[in-house]
Order: sequence, then structure tokens, then C-alpha cells
Amino acid sequence: MTRKNRSPDQEMQNQDLAMYSYIDPLTGLNNRASGEQQIINVLEGDDPAGALLMIDIDHFKSVNDTYGHAMGDRILKRFAEILKSFIRNEDILMRLGGDEFIIFYRNFTEPDQLAERCRRIIEKVEYLIGDMVDERIGQTISASIGIAISGINGNDLKTLKDHADKALYYVKQHSKHGFLLYEDGVDSVHEVSKHRGSVDISVLKTMINENGLDRGAYLVDYDSFKNLYRFLSRNLKRIDTSYQLVLFTLTLKKPATSLSIINLERQLGRLIGKTLRVGDVAAQYGRNQYVVLLSGTNTDNGKIAANRVLNNWLEEFESSCNISYEIEDLCDDKSEIAL
Repeated sequence: MTRKNRSPDQEMQNQDLAMYSYIDPLTGLNNRASGEQQIINVLEGDDPAGALLMIDIDHFKSVNDTYGHAMGDRILKRFAEILKSFIRNEDILMRLGGDEFIIFYRNFTEPDQLAERCRRIIEKVEYLIGDMVDERIGQTISASIGIAISGINGNDLKTLKDHADKALYYVKQHSKHGFLLYEDGVDSVHEVSKHRGSVDISVLKTMINENGLDRGAYLVDYDSFKNLYRFLSRNLKRIDTSYQLVLFTLTLKKPATSLSIINLERQLGRLIGKTLRVGDVAAQYGRNQYVVLLSGTNTDNGKIAANRVLNNWLEEFESSCNISYEIEDLCDDKSEIAL
């Protein structure tokens, strides 16, 4: 019985099929089976030292619910690209499933270095993925990370995954937008809570810290802006800082589709965030307005900052719509602005 020789095309198809059996088709990363086997090979080898990071996307369900699964897929792809930028050739990156991913860092186990790496991952996720969504999401798209170190938190993949998952779950339940290194001897999230009793101030700061890039104005949702405004209004007589309240308004020059309007609103928010300072705060109000608190400035300087936004807008979007603003001093007792 003679065996037919396979054509080059058939050989290539077989190679493609073999490759795809190891690759997650959406992100191009190792799939679960491939990634886990690679980690097992390392752990069972002569040099098993490493750290396993279990990472997932905060508020990913809200993305799918608000924008649909096509947008969810786009975010997963970008998330994967971000994670790829944080690994070396010897590290292992895989998509576990859904919005969960694993990085195994070989010979990278110093807690302070791991903490810094996690902060950078979270910052980049918030910066690059935050630009893909608008105010409808009402939440910050970020990442939560649980960490387990081989040889300290376990020697096999199952144990490391279980411990990293418990640390991740604790972050998701208590703060999101953060990371936690698993503590040995703690067998459940409930026991983590009992074991700690209370957190120290450095842990608390990590949990509530912005974890964002310190560039440009701080963009928040409108409810958060209201709370901040009211807090500052209560304290104006006690602090030696002046604030200006600015209201930017977009006016379309010609009819536009809803998608075009939403895009212009997002672009205005991006421009405000990029143009103003780190100490300034901005939020979208309604469909065509942004409200801004300028810190440490008088009305004249506030107008300079507002005009800078207008000039930058005109350079990019002059033909699309007009932009105007109103400005008032937050300390002006004659002005009672109810937000």
C-alpha cells in the first residue's frame, strides 16, 4: 500500500492547524492549555523561580452591556497588547478565558519590583483603554491583579493559581483598580479579612490610590464631581486656595448623527484632560457640556486656561462645531450654583 505524498499546501494547512491549537484566536496569545503547560514545564524544571499574576479587566461586563460584544472584543485585544508590552522573551503570557489573563514572570519575585510592575500595568490599562469608552460606562476601565510567588505561595500550578485567584478576588471585592500579593497561611478571602482585622495606612493608600497617569486634568463622572464641588464649597473659608468653575458648551454648526455627536463629546473631554493641569477636575454634564474646577487660580488666569482649551479645539475641530464657556469664582458669595 503506497502512501500519497502531501502537497505543500496540505502541509502548510496542517502546520496552521497545529499552531492555532495553541493560540487564543481573538488575542493571539497562548491559550489556556498551551500557557498552563508551559508554566508546568518551568515549575517542574531546574529553575522554577517566578511569580504568577492573575489579571482581569474591571467592569468588563459593563462594557459588553453598554457597547456590545464587538467593543468587548476590541478591548480584549488592546488589553492583550498592553500585557505583551510588559513581558520578556522568557516570560509566559496567556489568556485564561473571558477577561482573565495570566502572566508568569520567570526569576522575577522581589515584592517591591512586582508592585511597581503592577502599578505600571494598571496605569497603562487605564490610559489606553479609558480612551476607548465614553461617559456612558460610568466607571473606570482598569485592571485588578492577584500575585502568587513560586516557592513561597506554592510549588505547583494549581496551588499558585488558587492563591493568586484568592488575592485577585480580595482586590475585586475591596477596591478594584489594584493588586495584592497572596499571604501564606491564609486559605480563603474570608480568612484574609479575619487575619488582617484591619489594614495599615500604606495598604489603604494602595487600595484607594488613583493608579492613573499624573498627566492633565482629572476626569471623573458627574456624581463624583458634585461631591468634590460640595466638599470644596464647605472648606473654602478654611483653605487658602481659590477655584474657578468653568462650563464648556458645544454647539453644532450643522446637523450630525448621534455617533458623530458622541465622538465630538469624547474629543472635548480628551482635549480638556490633555490641556489642563493635574490639579484640575472635569466631568461631562449632559450631552454637550463639560464642567471644570480650576484649582489655585483667579478668574483672569482661569480665562487664560479656558481660552487655551478653545484654541486647541479650534485647531482640531473648527469646522465641526463651536465651543464657548462661562466662568465664575467658586468663592463668589453672590453666586449660588446648585450642582
